[in-house]
Amino acid sequence: MNDLNDIPAMTENELETLGVLLEDEAERQDSFDFFAVHGLITALLTGPVEFDIQRVWDCAFDEKLGFTSVEKATVTELLGKMIREIQAWLDSGQDFPVPSELTLADEEDEPPIESWAIGFMTGVMLQEEDWYNRDEENVAESLFPIMYASGLFADEEEMADIDDDIELSDQVCGGIPAAVIDLYLFFHSQS
Repeated sequence: MNDLNDIPAMTENELETLGVLLEDEAERQDSFDFFAVHGLITALLTGPVEFDIQRVWDCAFDEKLGFTSVEKATVTELLGKMIREIQAWLDSGQDFPVPSELTLADEEDEPPIESWAIGFMTGVMLQEEDWYNRDEENVAESLFPIMYASGLFADEEEMADIDDDIELSDQVCGGIPAAVIDLYLFFHSQS
């Protein structure tokens, strides 16, 4: 377990720069925004497969990047810092600080938690067999709040029932930080 003071936090300026660059790219290419990229990286670090930054680039961005060479270098550097920060939080064993409000009750287009959860579930689905092969029931149970928040399973009756109750919806989304750590410990605490 790490001391929380040892976690390498990105500065507000770095977060804003990365957010703007990713948002601009998302608008140009229909690629992942900041929240989805953060969720994807979190899933790839949480899961049982060794992390590979190339998976992030392949999954989150269109093949024809709209970044200038300077922007790409900046994004690469800032993603590296984000990866180190996320890894340090996972190693800390503390509830994971999802970078958005834990509610879907947002009047705007897509609530940031939904985008984050879509990114996370994309990472899970990339490696689905590895995620579920040891204990499918336990993993599915831990993933439930993230699956719900992603909206990818909205057609399932169980999810629709939660959608009808804002308080319950917020309660389920509120379980995401602990769920991320539970999954990380499940995959990484065995010898």
